[in-house]
Amino acid sequence: MLSLLLPTLALCAFPAAQDVPPPPSAPQEAPSIRLVSWNIENFFDRWDDPYRRDQITKPAYASDARMERVAKVLQALDADIVALQEVENRWHLEQFVDKYLVDMGYEVVLFEGNDTRGIDVALLSRIPLGEVTSYRHIRFTDSEGKEQQFRRDLLRVRVEGTFRADVYVVHLKSQWGDEAADVVRESESAAILEIFQAEMKGNPFYRGVVCGDFNEVPELPTLAQLREGGLVDPMLGTERYSYNKEPYLTRIDFAMCSPHLAKTIQTAEIVNESPVEGVKLEAASDHYPLLVTFRPIGSKIR
Repeated sequence: MLSLLLPTLALCAFPAAQDVPPPPSAPQEAPSIRLVSWNIENFFDRWDDPYRRDQITKPAYASDARMERVAKVLQALDADIVALQEVENRWHLEQFVDKYLVDMGYEVVLFEGNDTRGIDVALLSRIPLGEVTSYRHIRFTDSEGKEQQFRRDLLRVRVEGTFRADVYVVHLKSQWGDEAADVVRESESAAILEIFQAEMKGNPFYRGVVCGDFNEVPELPTLAQLREGGLVDPMLGTERYSYNKEPYLTRIDFAMCSPHLAKTIQTAEIVNESPVEGVKLEAASDHYPLLVTFRPIGSKIR
């Protein structure tokens, strides 16, 4: 009787290999979020807008060759979110995306701002978007008691998906005007800080980044008050400059983050070497792009 039971016991103890379920695989973490901010220098279309001073630059519009250079760099950087400055209008940007970046999956966000030449800030995203706000109509007071407004715009875009953060795109007042221009930029910066501080007061885990061309170096009040007010400059201390035309080789482009979002930063750099063979960044724009990568929502903050 014992001999008859042994084969049955053996079959129960050692099932066939193909019947053993495979071990569970480790869950795959979502990929990092890549954010690029870039002033693409007088990105005008070919047509004269009679209501804007859009034909005063030389050259007066972005040539096909330069648009192709800009596109090749953006393709190589492969960002999920692209904050742009100095774009003339939404139509021109949409045409550019449809012609040169059609496979990138970008949605275009652009509102007409306040600049008299017509240069606007904009955002491209292949991550789903939520609420969009323009601050071009708000008024605020400068240090001399004069009413001011954003010289271009402060564009706020809620980016959803695995980022779930507000991206603000800005292009502050230029250096033209010396001390008077400084006062305007500092008031624009103070208005940005007030918006961020209101959000952070209501939510200590607020996720936001303001990026773009601040037209000021890190040491002066425009940027210093943002840092002192709680925003984080992830490239603080870098020796790389972002404006690449002689003799003004300076860092004037920034990506300032709320403290909670800053904890998720993996890398932050000014891209001063072309990612595309045969394409000079200096021939694409007078600014170098910024690239910041973030860990996605759900990742452990180290």
